[in-house]
Amino acid sequence: MRFYFGGILFTVMVMFFLTGCKKERPKPSWDVELLTPLIADTINVEDILDSDFFSVNPDGTVSLVFDDELYQVNVDSLVELPDTLFSWGFGLEALPNPITLQPGDTIIKEIFDWPLDIDSYDIQGVKLVEALIRSGQIVFEAFDQSGTDLEVVLGINSAVRNEIDTFLVAEKVLKDEVFSMAYDVSDYMLNLTGSEGDTINMLNYYLALIVHPDEPGPVTLFPADSFAVNIYFEQILINYALGYFGQNTFYFGPESYPFDFFDGLDVSGLSIENADVNLQIENYYGLEANLKIQELTAINNQNGTTVSLEGELVGTDLFIDRATDPSPGMGTVEPHTEIFDFSETNFPELFSILPDEISYTMTLQTNVLEDSTNYNNFLYYDYPIRVYMQAAVNGGIKIDSLLESARFEWNGEGIQIDKVTAGNLVLVLTNGFPFNLDMNLYFQDENFQNIDTLLYGEFLPGGLLDENQGVSEPVETRIEVPLDDPLKESIKSAKYSYYELVINSAQGEHVVIHTSDFVRFKVIGDFTYLFEQ
Repeated sequence: MRFYFGGILFTVMVMFFLTGCKKERPKPSWDVELLTPLIADTINVEDILDSDFFSVNPDGTVSLVFDDELYQVNVDSLVELPDTLFSWGFGLEALPNPITLQPGDTIIKEIFDWPLDIDSYDIQGVKLVEALIRSGQIVFEAFDQSGTDLEVVLGINSAVRNEIDTFLVAEKVLKDEVFSMAYDVSDYMLNLTGSEGDTINMLNYYLALIVHPDEPGPVTLFPADSFAVNIYFEQILINYALGYFGQNTFYFGPESYPFDFFDGLDVSGLSIENADVNLQIENYYGLEANLKIQELTAINNQNGTTVSLEGELVGTDLFIDRATDPSPGMGTVEPHTEIFDFSETNFPELFSILPDEISYTMTLQTNVLEDSTNYNNFLYYDYPIRVYMQAAVNGGIKIDSLLESARFEWNGEGIQIDKVTAGNLVLVLTNGFPFNLDMNLYFQDENFQNIDTLLYGEFLPGGLLDENQGVSEPVETRIEVPLDDPLKESIKSAKYSYYELVINSAQGEHVVIHTSDFVRFKVIGDFTYLFEQ
């Protein structure tokens, strides 16, 4: 019994001892190697060059294109209406005695033709049949020295709006005072063939002087009484004109205008081997002409570089035939287009300085075949003569420091960076362009400010070139950025990732671009994660 009790006591003591010494079992953990894709982007031709800059050839190669309007020959350069229409004075000195009239009696009423003095504008030989006024005014001035208030009625019988509204005004002119009033004459059609319809540059007028009906009683006019009137145009723009516009030479320039073709291309240098260059002239006027480019200069105001166009067609008369107007006066113009080959010029040199301004001097000689008998010259305000320069770069191009950039939203919280024990950010770039790249890669905060630089000025070689200077094989480049503690903090804090590519022609050569060319890059997290259960 004693032995049995002692055995039980020993067993209890051992159990108590074991229970009192028991410790918590540790959780299992292990490291895992994972590749985590973080950024991916593909850059194609249309990402580097706006579609306005290139066209695609049947063989898939890309030609840089240039198509821009150089100049417009406007209506008011060819035909202008004179300011003064007529000045007219009326005196009663022929009266043998004073005469007495009642209120409302007509003193004088005249219907008469009066020519436009178009030659006063040094535009010789202009013979107008009709003209539609786009905008402007007629100013009527009168001075009454008759000793009584007058009602003056002024009409232009040959100025009609909407086919029925003839220009006609009646105004009270006070004695011994100067009267002046302006009237809008927009949209009035002027028939300039006179009262008989058989002449040119002639308007038909109506003018009446009436004793004003408000006069309280009879009035007496004396031989010394007189009346004067002036009628003139002010700020007239012609919307349409028909007639003969003379055989004249008009000079345009030297003038300049901003040239924004390269505004969307952030590049410091560009050169081309050769180009097909055309000067296209669209003539919307109903007259034939010779256009001569006396000088055309490209200007880069950033660096002060200028290059003038040189070639055999510079300074040469370029003949352009007349347009046709199937429905006269309706604006249904069918322009005549002439294209002149300017390929044998130094245009590639003008193109390569990346101009931001163009200056020119031109002349236009009208009606060079001179036929004024039919009066069939026409013009419309909205349809000028347009001059375009067009070019297609059909050889290689050389690009210096073209900048391409992009920004991506970044979510560093999804990476669980605190569980990463080691690793790298790996940039994998496949370059299928015939361009070398210098790459900058940043993390940015919510204000687009850089908080960490992953790559700066990293050289990434272009694709391998074939005998035609196009890409025969893409080149892949891998770059590793070690993961340290500051980079971990940047990964957690960043709101955006941002890259810049500085693009230069591979091997400094003139290269050929294809629509299939590309740059594909991705950033991968090659991390060792600590997992715990």
